Amino acid sequence: MDSHIVTTTLQAAALSAISNLAAQAIKAYREGTSFSVRLVPLAQFVIFTLISCPPNILWQEYLEYKFPGQTLAPSSSTDTIYEKRLDIPNTLRKLLFDQTLGAFVNTLAFVAAMAAFKGKPARAVQREVERDVLSLMINSWKVWPFVAIMNFTLVPVNRRVIVGAVVGLFWGIYLSMFAAVD
Repeated sequence: MDSHIVTTTLQAAALSAISNLAAQAIKAYREGTSFSVRLVPLAQFVIFTLISCPPNILWQEYLEYKFPGQTLAPSSSTDTIYEKRLDIPNTLRKLLFDQTLGAFVNTLAFVAAMAAFKGKPARAVQREVERDVLSLMINSWKVWPFVAIMNFTLVPVNRRVIVGAVVGLFWGIYLSMFAAVD
């Protein structure tokens, strides 16, 4: 596995652990109980991140390969003949694919994994997927399209997953609290 994939995955796993711990602390505070680390949900979140992060890195690289965000255009400067410019149609294509196909696959994988990690049988996992995927996707569209636009226009492809992981720190708190509800 490439070193950038390993490094980014480990960084994302650390951020995932922090978000889960923060969610546990928030839950304890809301319930008026003392905080104690629950290792099982912490491990589940970290394991899910370790499994899901490498394919997401490859997905971002594929989107950039298929729809380059920058194109060479004639320069308005006399110093250079060509300059890189944002390719708006390609950026919109990436956004569309990322926020539909990418979001669906990631959300489905998350819901199924969390249910499976809890030891639920296949039929119960399927019911949770049917019940939760759409509502989670709708909630994700309140945050992730903005992150994706920033990523596609400002962040190099090899750093997009970690930028997503930083935002995901806060999203992970929401997901941790969502996953804790049965």
